[in-house]
Amino acid sequence: MFRSRLGSGQSLSALQRVVYGMPSMPHAFIALPLYMLLPAYYAGHTHITLAQIGAVAALGRVFDAVSDPIIGFLSDRTRAVFGTRKPWAVGSMIFCALSATRLFQPPANADVGYFALWSALLYVGFTMFEVPNSAWGAELSRDYVERSRIGAAKAIFNIAGSLASYLLPIGLYFYTKSTAISGTSFAVLSIAYVIAFPLFMLLSLIIVPNGPVVENRRVALGAVLSSLRRSAVLQRFYGITALWGLGEGFFMSTTFIFMTDFMGLKEQFPFIMVALFVAEMVFLQVWTPILKKIDRHRAWAFCVAAIVCLSPIVLLLPKGSAGFPFFIGLVCVRSFFGAPTNFLPGAVLGDVIDHDALRTGSSKAGNFFAIQMLVIKVMMALGGACAFLIMDKAGYKVGHPNGEVANLGLLAAYIGAPLIFHLSMACLAWNFPITSRKHGIIQRRLEARARRLEAKAATE
Repeated sequence: MFRSRLGSGQSLSALQRVVYGMPSMPHAFIALPLYMLLPAYYAGHTHITLAQIGAVAALGRVFDAVSDPIIGFLSDRTRAVFGTRKPWAVGSMIFCALSATRLFQPPANADVGYFALWSALLYVGFTMFEVPNSAWGAELSRDYVERSRIGAAKAIFNIAGSLASYLLPIGLYFYTKSTAISGTSFAVLSIAYVIAFPLFMLLSLIIVPNGPVVENRRVALGAVLSSLRRSAVLQRFYGITALWGLGEGFFMSTTFIFMTDFMGLKEQFPFIMVALFVAEMVFLQVWTPILKKIDRHRAWAFCVAAIVCLSPIVLLLPKGSAGFPFFIGLVCVRSFFGAPTNFLPGAVLGDVIDHDALRTGSSKAGNFFAIQMLVIKVMMALGGACAFLIMDKAGYKVGHPNGEVANLGLLAAYIGAPLIFHLSMACLAWNFPITSRKHGIIQRRLEARARRLEAKAATE
């Protein structure tokens, strides 16, 4: 039923790359509403208070972050006939299917225990998909260009899923006569997810092979900690990731407030986001040939720096509907630089994993991707908390007229802090030590080791 292991010298077909990326679409389709929209719906349609929702959401993010390295460690130690990562995909289908319909279709008398239980189970399902799937993608190819192609395929479906979540309320207008988020929207979303995610995941399990053999030894926790302690490359990568996550936490937590409150684009916000995701899908195709000619760590650094330097331009645009066309144009320019950042971090981490595998003799892909997600989630949460603290100290009131000092607090969080942290991240990433030439050397040595392992296994 499941495809066999990929040979060390082989690469994926176009079909296999597409099918590998397909499960990311329903995953992104439900993840965005889970984080941004569902808490507000529970506050208005169940017996749960805002304080309880806030507490559950905060604990859920902590639980989600802590579970990442646990799943990563167990994933690296899994041994099954049909692959190291694929059993976890099967588990994710079960957890996600059971919890999504419950969480997104709550009864009117749902209490805090209901919200906490089904949120926790869905977070577990998410982690069982995200961490092993990312590690699987890194293991599918060690070729420098092919790894970017695999990441781009996954990014396209990830963006498409986010786009679909914004298009859903618009599409339901002919049935509900409203584009507002409603119980009907969440019901349709959860049903579509429960159908699409298992279907796409099964296709991926059947059509996409396992990665080539790297080693046969189980990964011990001590080996992971040793790599973190001794590898300057790993430490630098996670430092870069931390700076990016901190700046992104500031930016993401204030984007909706800035666009709706400060710029007066409340009615136009969904259309701006649709334009953003459509443009990113288009520009992903443009970046594929570009990344064949430049080192991806420098492309990542340049794109992040370009995005954050474009942010102050919004202050020159007219507010309200008069500025909407200009804002769409700026969003499209930003999307050109934002498109490759959807997959470049994972591709760079894949290179780091290869470097560690060559140095230590074991692959810790699941662990390292889990730590990456842990760092991102913790730093984004910290950035978001700091952003709201700055706005609170400045006296900013969401949905109300604000004075000059309050607006400066918003601008400091939306533009100032991301500018500092993302430019620092870009400087650190620009001279990252694993270039395409150095990775080519690592790749050849790993392939030689893999051939020796395959030959040894054939004689036993």
